Amino acid sequence: MVDTAEITFDAYTMCSFVPTLGSSRAIPLLLIGYRQGHDPTLVWLVPKNGISPSGLTEDPYYAKVLRDPHSYFTKKLNKYIEETGSTKRGIEMLIDCHQNHLAFTEFAHMNEVPFKHPIEVELIGAS
Repeated sequence: MVDTAEITFDAYTMCSFVPTLGSSRAIPLLLIGYRQGHDPTLVWLVPKNGISPSGLTEDPYYAKVLRDPHSYFTKKLNKYIEETGSTKRGIEMLIDCHQNHLAFTEFAHMNEVPFKHPIEVELIGAS
């Protein structure tokens, strides 16, 4: 049986890992969304125990992120929300401070036309 859940956001972004800077190829890691007056929702696109950095990066910082993305993003996002006092501004700060190998889609506000700019990701190893 398929377990389904409805998740609604006022705004969201998707974070992907880009193995080679400048590449259009990325590995989707998570979707971060929020509703006004609520804590952020993190929708994981990788297993809880992370993914192997082998063949993706030799950088120890990003290898650690890939091995334990849940702890990394939870800690960083909570830090930025606490600093700004706002879920929305905390997410925006996370996006602004982490571009290099961690690429975020534009922060899409759902009061705009939904899916005006569909997310496009080329998966590593996909044919």
